[in-house]
Amino acid sequence: MLNRVLFVCILALGVFTTSKAHPGDAPETLDWVIRTATQIENSLSDAVLTTDWSNLLIKLMEAHDEFDAIALTGLYCHEARTAAETGRTFCNWLNKSDMDIDLNTCIVRATEARLQAIRMKNAAEACLHDARQNPPDTTFALADIIRSNAETIEHDLSDGLASEDFHIFSQKIEHAERVFHNTEILAATLIDCDEVYLAAREGLRACSAALLSDEWGQPSNIYKSLPCSWIK
Repeated sequence: MLNRVLFVCILALGVFTTSKAHPGDAPETLDWVIRTATQIENSLSDAVLTTDWSNLLIKLMEAHDEFDAIALTGLYCHEARTAAETGRTFCNWLNKSDMDIDLNTCIVRATEARLQAIRMKNAAEACLHDARQNPPDTTFALADIIRSNAETIEHDLSDGLASEDFHIFSQKIEHAERVFHNTEILAATLIDCDEVYLAAREGLRACSAALLSDEWGQPSNIYKSLPCSWIK
């Protein structure tokens, strides 16, 4: 009798216990990673072949922003995410590493970053294949990231104003400015995302103007210059 009761309890636990959610990247997100990685690979390959130092620096900066956009999304695809982080580091020729910025070193940087772009593309393709074979329960698409960024900015600015403390308010504006910049980088890599890109740039301009304003005694005037109405 006891064994039968235990069996019934175990069966009930198996039926009523919810399984752990299986989150993952949306297929559209992984397609975007693959396209961006291909763009980085081709751009850096061409730049290395020309051996033009100034052009190579420009291509490294462009690739840095593209790697940065992917790194900032927080991909579930681990291999692609780490490749983006590593590629971003190689492309950041201002980073405090033992690598210089002369032509030969920039070629090394570009070559290593190109390999990370290939690694990132292969990883995203593998993750996309897995996602199609075993679709995730929940996904986090790029549009979700942009909406989340807009909500963060709105909360920052609203909380800063509500504090009625200009020290806190300036910190909130600084954080909002960083989120606007991240959004600008992401939007620049997307197709048909000009409106978001321009809005992010306008947000950066407004935040900078607020920080430079000499009207701190009139919060309402600063608020009018900030992008609080069109970020929803």
